[in-house]
Amino acid sequence: MASLIKYYFSPKSIKIRIKNRKISLLSFFDSKSFISTKASINKFCTMWNSSIDDYTYIGPNSSLNNVRIGKYCSISKNVNIGLAVHPIEFISTSPIFFSPQNATGYSWIENKIFDDSPKKVVIGNDVWIGINVSIMGGVTIGDGAIIGSHSLVTKNVEPYTIVGGVPAKKIRMRFNDEIISALIGYKWWNYSEKEIMKKISLFNRNLNIEVCRNLINNNK
Repeated sequence: MASLIKYYFSPKSIKIRIKNRKISLLSFFDSKSFISTKASINKFCTMWNSSIDDYTYIGPNSSLNNVRIGKYCSISKNVNIGLAVHPIEFISTSPIFFSPQNATGYSWIENKIFDDSPKKVVIGNDVWIGINVSIMGGVTIGDGAIIGSHSLVTKNVEPYTIVGGVPAKKIRMRFNDEIISALIGYKWWNYSEKEIMKKISLFNRNLNIEVCRNLINNNK
């Protein structure tokens, strides 16, 4: 956290906040993180080595560590993505035995002997993550997926799948196979704001195959 606070006052960090006024002054991110000028970061968020693309928002008091997030994602508050790991085969799981710099504040070894940093988490586009969700390192969340509140995600989530629980399990698919296949192929989030706005009415109704076809055909 000390490194985040130090970077907070750097010229580069200040420049980023000036360009994007939707980044809360009470949020913290490191020099390895990228935040789109069209993204929104709420108060008390922390980010390490993470990236957030256009029109994605991060709710208050959330933590991101080694995460890549796509466009149009809705991430609620108290969400933790990219959790560190501890050795479970050692006598003890305490970091004092495997990391010279650790949360205990004590250093009993000279060199780090276990990599506790989280593996890369990849979150697609148009993903909705509910309140109090935790996502383990190394997980991939597919486009259009929904993660129910208070869930613990330990494995990959396929596109347009709704999951929930501890650990999170599949509840159902958002749409039928035909619609999902069309949406995955169409990738509407890659179109310009102008192109999307032209057919905004198609985004304001329940989706069926006819609406889906109109969305796709109007761009041909």
